Amino acid sequence: MSVYASGGAIPLPCLNSNISNDIPSETLSEPLNSDTDSQLLDNLKLAKLSTQHRKSAFVLQESVHNLGERFGLDNLGFLTLTFAQNIKCPKEAQRRLNSLITRIIKPRYQEYLGVFERQKSGRIHYHFLVVLNFDIRTGVDFDELAAGKYTSAGKPLRSEWSFWRNTAKKYGFGRTELLPIKTTAEAMAKYVGKYISKHMEVRNAEDKGVRLVRYSRGARAGTTRFMFHSPGANEWRRKVEKFAQIVQAKHPERKITELSDLSAVLGKRWAFNHRDYILGIPLDDCAQGARSSPAGYLIELPESAHPIQPLRSTPH
Repeated sequence: MSVYASGGAIPLPCLNSNISNDIPSETLSEPLNSDTDSQLLDNLKLAKLSTQHRKSAFVLQESVHNLGERFGLDNLGFLTLTFAQNIKCPKEAQRRLNSLITRIIKPRYQEYLGVFERQKSGRIHYHFLVVLNFDIRTGVDFDELAAGKYTSAGKPLRSEWSFWRNTAKKYGFGRTELLPIKTTAEAMAKYVGKYISKHMEVRNAEDKGVRLVRYSRGARAGTTRFMFHSPGANEWRRKVEKFAQIVQAKHPERKITELSDLSAVLGKRWAFNHRDYILGIPLDDCAQGARSSPAGYLIELPESAHPIQPLRSTPH
């Protein structure tokens, strides 16, 4: 098979071996150039995210903001990694990235976080926020950098550029771009957070289960095991509570007081399997009538509702 590193490259298949040490291609990275916070917020609305992806984006933003608060903007760098070849297979992309993280990024930087991005062309690249041991921001003229003039870059920043030019190709990456942070920690957090919504716009079927964000040990601000405080989330909690009461009545031998108890009775995917039913639970205590969930549980419904015929209970 012939593989070209120049424009118009054919995509590589999912390979078990790394054959990516070719001549670096032109960069497809995007410059860190966001003008206002409002534009950044608009970017977050590019895709309609699931609750889980909104949680991931929120944790990512908080993590970026925390790194800025802990280490200062002067010591933060925004690193874009583009493969030398036209990599479209997420497994191959992550295999190569794992090698780079283990051997280079972890030992070189105090902390880091990285985001997977698939472009509209299908090509994959990564964006990292890294914490350096020195100042790369002081004295930098960002307007000159945007215009392709680099005379304002200090020795520490130039040293990083030199390092990545020599190192990236050894791991199958082409041109890299490491830039200091132009804006505030808050704006940077919103900018990085948008990559999750951006990815969801162009995700492929093979991207299911792909790790969108990765963190060093001390970079992650929290987990996604939380619920947003919103009218919709509050309503969901109330309906889940009522659903638990229904399940309890169906299984009096089990004491259901925690979400884990629902998992024990209905399986780990109980919320997914019963989502439509739970959302249809009325919160009016005076409701009458009956409806059956996919697991055969009954709940009172208004007389005007059309009852659904009971289905066979889900095996557990």
